[in-house]
Amino acid sequence: MSADNGIYIHKFRLGYACVHAQAIDNIYWKRGKRKYNYRILYEYFKGAKRFKTEAGAVIYASKLLDEMEKDGGYVEHGVMVV
Repeated sequence: MSADNGIYIHKFRLGYACVHAQAIDNIYWKRGKRKYNYRILYEYFKGAKRFKTEAGAVIYASKLLDEMEKDGGYVEHGVMVV
């Protein structure tokens, strides 16, 4: 069975947000098309850690990934910018 999870970074107007989530493809209206469903996008990222730069978000995401894997967790999709 697939975990279908990852650590995702998204760019918003005021910076970047980073979150661990499952089924991230739900943020799109249709699979294969990159048009956002903004209500779902908000739900995924509303409690996310915020950063001013993409580099800061990537560093945080990498540390989060390392911690999760160290604790025996599995992150199927790794770190991705969506």
